[in-house]
Amino acid sequence: MDLMRHLVLTPLACILVTASTCASPSSPQATSRSEPPHCAKTFVNAITTSDATPGVWDCLSPAYQNRLEGQGDRVFAVDVPLWTRYRYLGVDHNIALFDLTVNGTVEPAVYNPPVSHVIMAVYLDSAGKVDHAKAATPS
Repeated sequence: MDLMRHLVLTPLACILVTASTCASPSSPQATSRSEPPHCAKTFVNAITTSDATPGVWDCLSPAYQNRLEGQGDRVFAVDVPLWTRYRYLGVDHNIALFDLTVNGTVEPAVYNPPVSHVIMAVYLDSAGKVDHAKAATPS
């Protein structure tokens, strides 16, 4: 009986996954945009430069602002940013995805083993402000 259930449910699950990922771009599950949401783009610009980024503080949710040590548009400005460039990958619901290029001058111990790119998920709140972000290294 378990084998029969596996033979029936596995193909059914595959059909459901395929149908949901092939939804039209205007569906609420996923949208394809050529430009990232405004605050996600402002945030990623801020973390990939050593300069202050105008408007970044206003693009952070109050909860995110409270978790940071600094404040204002220089909050992410550092001498040597961890990442230098980004490529926008798309958005799904409230998550904007980016491919970030790792700065070649960063200490090798930061990414061990060394990587040249990371994927960052930028989570937006209901107002479109950045609530938090998580980076993951490819395996």
